[in-house]
Amino acid sequence: MDSFVQMKQVSFTYDNKQILNKINLTLEKSHSYALIGKSGVGKSTLLHILAGLLKTTEGEVQMKGKQIQNPRKDIGFMFQDLGLFPWLKVFDAISMPLKLNKRHTSQEIKERVTALIKEVGLNGLEHKYPAELSGGQKQRVALARTLINEPDLLLMDEPTSTLDEMTKEQIQQLILVQLQQRQTTLLLVTHNIEEAVFLGQYILLLQENGEIETLANPLFGVDRAKDNLSFYQACIEIRKKLAAVQV
Repeated sequence: MDSFVQMKQVSFTYDNKQILNKINLTLEKSHSYALIGKSGVGKSTLLHILAGLLKTTEGEVQMKGKQIQNPRKDIGFMFQDLGLFPWLKVFDAISMPLKLNKRHTSQEIKERVTALIKEVGLNGLEHKYPAELSGGQKQRVALARTLINEPDLLLMDEPTSTLDEMTKEQIQQLILVQLQQRQTTLLLVTHNIEEAVFLGQYILLLQENGEIETLANPLFGVDRAKDNLSFYQACIEIRKKLAAVQV
């Protein structure tokens, strides 16, 4: 059986500098992956290639056996800067992908967006502009907009990096719940080891030479995982591995 997503010998060069070197990566359907590695190793570039926003210099990328060459409706991308337009209210921001799709009636759009707004905890904020929202609320809007098309593959680039610790944990929990409900495949780029262990069923350690070490995470999805001492022991072990490849 073919894997859900495959990157085969993928290299990417920009301005005569090699960013990615012969990457081989396989993602299985309905699994969650957290990608970590030192700064500048090409994690965000890898996400942009999977999203169809960048072309490979060499190699190929496939999803469900078909090449990814352009952005696709079944791939959702949550950007680090969120990409919220300041002139769009919450409801309009979330509904925008459906309106661009032009396959849904106004009533269908209203019902789907209203239901998702409730799911992500934005009730009562439908008519607020981004400037009127807290950091965590903006994050929820961006997540809802990414999920509204019900993507099969969800890509996230440092989704909680700008949040305080309490809000960060709330958003991480929300992401986990949505993953479990939707059985969506997730590839998350993060510098935060605790976030990787909380949201990654597998931890992917990207090295400068293009090799990716895959670590199974037995703590993924465990109830109240962060109350467990073994959670922090796992974080320590991954931090050691990350430090070892940075020497």
